[in-house]
Amino acid sequence: MSNRELSSGLKRLRAIFPAAIAVGLILGGAGSCSSDETHALPSGATGCAGLGLDVCGVACANDSTCAEGLHCGPNGTCAADCSATTPCPAGSVCSRKGRCTSGDASIVEVGVSDGPQTEATEACGDVSVAVTKVIPTVMVLIDQSGSMTTDFGGKTRWNAARDALMDPTTGIIHQLQAEVRFGLALYTNDGKGSCPDLTKVAIALNNYAAIQKVYGAAGPKGDTPTGESIQAILPDLAAVTEPGPKLIVLATDGEPDTCAVPNPQTGQPQAIAAAQAAYAQGVWTYVIGVGSDVGAAHLQNMANAGVGKPVNDPAPAPYFVANNPSQLYTAFQNIINGARSCVYNLNGTVQPGMESQGSVLLDGTPLGFNDSNGWKLNNPSQIELVGASCEAIQTGDHALTVTFPCDAVTVGPPR
Repeated sequence: MSNRELSSGLKRLRAIFPAAIAVGLILGGAGSCSSDETHALPSGATGCAGLGLDVCGVACANDSTCAEGLHCGPNGTCAADCSATTPCPAGSVCSRKGRCTSGDASIVEVGVSDGPQTEATEACGDVSVAVTKVIPTVMVLIDQSGSMTTDFGGKTRWNAARDALMDPTTGIIHQLQAEVRFGLALYTNDGKGSCPDLTKVAIALNNYAAIQKVYGAAGPKGDTPTGESIQAILPDLAAVTEPGPKLIVLATDGEPDTCAVPNPQTGQPQAIAAAQAAYAQGVWTYVIGVGSDVGAAHLQNMANAGVGKPVNDPAPAPYFVANNPSQLYTAFQNIINGARSCVYNLNGTVQPGMESQGSVLLDGTPLGFNDSNGWKLNNPSQIELVGASCEAIQTGDHALTVTFPCDAVTVGPPR
């Protein structure tokens, strides 16, 4: 058969079996290898020995140490999942390293002529992988007791807290509503009905307007049943099923009491127990003392309980005390910015052994793989920025770009 006839026949077959024919021209290797197996490779080499390897299945450090048609498998030896005789499932193609991929790989036929050689090659560039940031959920729990009317650097404690969160220019909820699911709960015990007396706004993205409508119309009154109020909002947080961290940000200006005993303020054990119960349900609690009326011991115990530490942990968790509006704004900002996730889900699956071939750019600057200030792979479909790169994206707006060689990633939902 002449080369022209071969080419014509391949073109007809490609119309019926496009992936299998294209891959058959490119790749050697098979799903399982033996030292005397013959591989149909463009170079005409036969067997693993012809590829510069003594045996098929030799130890490897990465794909580049394996011959064409073979990749470095999860057991650290050169292998292939597909070949000319072992095609991939429908919807994917065999890469030049013997992997089945639905990535952005294109098969190009070149040199088809009456000349002495017919050759095909794979034009396989990088794949830009879409990333979706994991969205945190934050329930802002605000003490609505009467003492929040106390002067606080020229405004009331109540107004200082509301302005820090809701100012239409600088307010943290206004700034981050597209990146954080916010909910609001104002809590008190006004003695007129059920306790705790909660005024709530359901958790949602882009929730500023709904929160402003409720928060702007409310004012201080009553007592401080902190423990019962934490318990009462846990179902709201449990109802959020989307992935991402969940937080309660508690701002209070007094020692807690209980619904049963409004005075004196002896509700510390109940508040600590509620923070522990929240943590057991996957919800972290961060506390801000608004003014100097909340004792340091209670704030520390709440901070420890809120992140799963024993109350007397020798490495205590941080808590926040604000004695003026600026400090209060900074406390809210530090807690809520810290909740902004450094985790991104990929619209694809990175192949084992190919992780380090990814390129991650933050605002155009390359980040190192497994670098303490770069990025890591949490699982085949999720990356996380760490160290300084994580801290950078927790403030302001940033651009993240992720690319992989096309045979290193399978684009699409994880399999």
